[in-house]
Amino acid sequence: MTTTTETQLAAPAIEARRWHPGRILLAFVVGLLLVALVAVGSVLAYEQSYTGKVAAGVTVGGVQLAGMTRDEAAAALTSAFATVGTGQLTVDTADGPQTLTYAELGRRLDVDAMLDEAFAVGRTGDPLQRVVEEARTALGRVDVAPKIVIDQPVLAATIASLAKKIDREPTSAVVTTTPDGFAQVPAVWGAEVDQASMVASISDALDSPDAPAALTMPLAVSPVAPAVTDTEAMIAESRASRMIAPVVLTHGKDKWTIPPAAVRSWVSFGAWADGSYGPLVDPAKIQAAVKSLSNKVDSPAVSATFYTSKGGRIVGVKPAKVGRKLNVPGTVVAVQGLLIARAGQGEDPGAAIVPALAIVQPTLTTDEATKAAPKMKAISSWTTYYQVGAHNGNSANITIPSMAINGTVVAPGEWFSYWKTVGVVSLAKGYKLGGAIINGHSVEGKSIGGGICSSSTTLFNAALRAGLQMGQRKNHYYYIARYPKGLDATVFKGDGGGVQDMTFRNDTQYPILIRTYAVPGIVRFTIYSVPSGRHVSFTRPIVKNFKAGYTIKKYVTSLRHGVVESVEYPADGQDVWVTRIVRDRTGKVIHKETFYSHYAQMIGILLIGRGK
Repeated sequence: MTTTTETQLAAPAIEARRWHPGRILLAFVVGLLLVALVAVGSVLAYEQSYTGKVAAGVTVGGVQLAGMTRDEAAAALTSAFATVGTGQLTVDTADGPQTLTYAELGRRLDVDAMLDEAFAVGRTGDPLQRVVEEARTALGRVDVAPKIVIDQPVLAATIASLAKKIDREPTSAVVTTTPDGFAQVPAVWGAEVDQASMVASISDALDSPDAPAALTMPLAVSPVAPAVTDTEAMIAESRASRMIAPVVLTHGKDKWTIPPAAVRSWVSFGAWADGSYGPLVDPAKIQAAVKSLSNKVDSPAVSATFYTSKGGRIVGVKPAKVGRKLNVPGTVVAVQGLLIARAGQGEDPGAAIVPALAIVQPTLTTDEATKAAPKMKAISSWTTYYQVGAHNGNSANITIPSMAINGTVVAPGEWFSYWKTVGVVSLAKGYKLGGAIINGHSVEGKSIGGGICSSSTTLFNAALRAGLQMGQRKNHYYYIARYPKGLDATVFKGDGGGVQDMTFRNDTQYPILIRTYAVPGIVRFTIYSVPSGRHVSFTRPIVKNFKAGYTIKKYVTSLRHGVVESVEYPADGQDVWVTRIVRDRTGKVIHKETFYSHYAQMIGILLIGRGK
């Protein structure tokens, strides 16, 4: 029992002498804080001693600045790196070396940036970080790299100025057309300074203070290829040469040729659709060449016509002919296709093409005429008697156009035009100078074809009585007694382009044939067709505003004594209305129209000579 009690009493004494873990940690932390406080105090004291000065152990590019003020440090750096702004850069160019001083390039020491970095050593971060930094600088282990700057805008402008002397635009090769073929002008390569590369290279070379005082660099120049090289031009010329051959167009046994010289004139050179350089053909020039072939290619359709006996009976049919008309746009496309194929070696240069043609059917086919011929008879006729004289070219100006109409067939539904059928009126065709009404006066011997209205008026009256649909018609300026009153039809072509035609339409289901009888003093038109049972009637002319014409005498000395000359003819002035009524075989009115004519009063003038 005694031993146990002793053991129990001794235990507390042993426990009192052991350290508790929490107490040990607390003691350690307190110790650290005390050390930190001492260190911070040392840092603060150290920084206070270096206020406004570079910390100990700080160098810039090997220059010792410890303990210096900013001005002192700036002076030391400026002195140590005094050669940074001196020296020169030589750039080798094709025009010779170009020398630039470092000062021109704005090369200098960035003192402020270096001092900012030097003064920041040991003065950034929290106090503990500054303790470590101060310890490092105290051992002389912090060296700030020197900073060299170059004025980039000045450098870029300097290089750009050099580039202006070196840069050269390339010139493309071209192929031109000559009278005998093609000629090639060689390409010229261009040059371009790589300005960005030069600025970067120079900046890198002069970035170190150890850069040599004399530095030589080649100018970075890149060749610039022309848009069209000599090889591409040579290929284009070869393609164009293959195009130059006769363009032959064939249709059946007919053949038309466009010569090589004309083909060459179509060719120029430029960009193709894919951007490559090659021969081009001018569609407008091809069109002009193709259009010029129209006179050779085109052939009009010829309607069937009828043979008649001397007695006027139809005895046979002259067959119709199918016509053709050149389709110019379609043929241009075909020619273009041929030339493109030649350029691509896809076509034999001598190959022929078929032009685009439109077939023109005659208005009256052989079959239609053959069926109608046995039934055809004379359905109307009109005759005009006239006095042969100088005013009608001694009948030539009436006979020639009338005979040009002879044998004309007007198919069902077709319009007849006097001028289209007669054609050109010229002295070469046998017409002569004759009389005409010009500005309200009779003028003799001044107009080619004067007197032709006897032909147009006669045919107008024959068509009226055939019961056909009438078109253009105009009366004469004054009334001419040999014509039916109110039913004359003048035709003319004025110098200013004005045209007066006489037209009518075959509005029957059968063809009509126009036959002419013309001898000096007489012109007659007879119209043949299958009788349709039409009946034609006319009202008596209604005359109003009648003013009788008369003649006055004038005595002149320009004529010999006793000579009499009529220079104007009298004619009655009047307004006339005539109505035509056409009925079919059932009596139904097909046409009813009133023809109005205003005739001017004319005063005849008779000149009587009183001269010697």
